[in-house]
Amino acid sequence: MSTECGAKARTNLNKPCRQPAMANGRCRLRGGKSTGPRTKEGRKRMKEANTKHGLYSAEMVQSRRHTRE
Repeated sequence: MSTECGAKARTNLNKPCRQPAMANGRCRLRGGKSTGPRTKEGRKRMKEANTKHGLYSAEMVQSRRHTRE
């Protein structure tokens, strides 16, 4: 038997959600906050996925400084 998930709901003036929790204890609709990547590989994948062009990365800034000199 599952209990209420208790996640913060936007309705009912931010009272806890009344949806039943799944087997892992999280809300089926809201799921709880993400804990983010845990491993070095996961962090690297996330960094690469969120990099648009790399113009301001440390490597590119250093490369431009070297080129100017």
